[in-house]
Amino acid sequence: MSADFAFLVIDAFAVLAMVLIGVQYLWLLPANRNAQLLGLLCLAAVSHIVLGRFQYGYWISEPFQIALPTVAESVLNVLRNTAPGVFLFLSHSMLRDGKRLPRTLLVLFFVQLILEEPIHLLVSPGVPAEWLLTEFTPTLLQSLFLGWGIFWIVAEWRSDLIEARRGVRLLFLLVFGVTMLMAGWLQRVVVPVSEIENYYVHMFLIAVYTLLVCVVLVRTLARDSAHLLEIPAANPGTAMGDLASRDAQSRRPAARGDAESPRMVEALQRLLNVERVYRRPKISIRSLADEIGLPEYRLRRLIHEELGFRNFNAFMHHYRIREACEMLSDPDQARTPILTIALTVGYQSINTFNRAFRDIISETPSTFLSSTLESPDYK
Repeated sequence: MSADFAFLVIDAFAVLAMVLIGVQYLWLLPANRNAQLLGLLCLAAVSHIVLGRFQYGYWISEPFQIALPTVAESVLNVLRNTAPGVFLFLSHSMLRDGKRLPRTLLVLFFVQLILEEPIHLLVSPGVPAEWLLTEFTPTLLQSLFLGWGIFWIVAEWRSDLIEARRGVRLLFLLVFGVTMLMAGWLQRVVVPVSEIENYYVHMFLIAVYTLLVCVVLVRTLARDSAHLLEIPAANPGTAMGDLASRDAQSRRPAARGDAESPRMVEALQRLLNVERVYRRPKISIRSLADEIGLPEYRLRRLIHEELGFRNFNAFMHHYRIREACEMLSDPDQARTPILTIALTVGYQSINTFNRAFRDIISETPSTFLSSTLESPDYK
């Protein structure tokens, strides 16, 4: 079997795997933003494979080459170079529950896409700045997106309360992100495009992508994996309203027939509502599990399935911001500085408190306090 035929088989199998995983999630969750982003990521990967077979044609025997019109080449080039940005958006949407995506990243994403294709209409081939504008700078921006996404994956891994999703972080997002990071620098900057080694690097990375996607396919086909891409419900607008919905959820029947769940939920609620353990600045899932007397994985499942939270940090923010709202609404504490309230409920800095408050309540503590003071019910 020739190398060209072997590489064709790898390409074909990779395209099939990408199409299967993209279609699977879009079929399960057609209106889900995460499924749509994953489908777009798979489309970018397919574009990368097809365009690679065309652009590396001078290293491939004629029977295994493909021809593409100029317009198709440009479209596929834009699609494949959306992958790092889409990876960033997917990582944020799946893992940064309730947090806003920095607008600067959106602007940089559009700048990167402009540098991928439209820039060629403005920069003539052979000018000194061509390589800097069309290869190095886009690769640098792509590395920023991938690095940011990888940082989110690693930084919040321990706080994730969904066990299956924690595995997907390492298996899919982290490995996929690192592989794309390697591909960008090796194929566009480090290894000259004119060398056959660049083609070998391309095929090696395609094989890695294919292996990774096959593992993900096996895992997802073996279980109901739609929940991995579920988007958390939007905040109802106030911590008080959110608390009511959480409390109602905590009173539902125990999941999976676990007879101990009601007792464990009661113990957890006592620690939160009576002892106010969330006030401890350094509290962690491990320390809370030790206090209740449960293994970490069982506490994660308890908080997620019984109380409806997907992230431990969001879980702590909920209770801290709830108490902060109560203090800000209390006439007896009208003169209490906002910084004092932030420190009391467990935050170590006013910036972290303001950010969490704004994410949950959709306004700053100062604005919330002002509207409370102006309310006719405030006495």
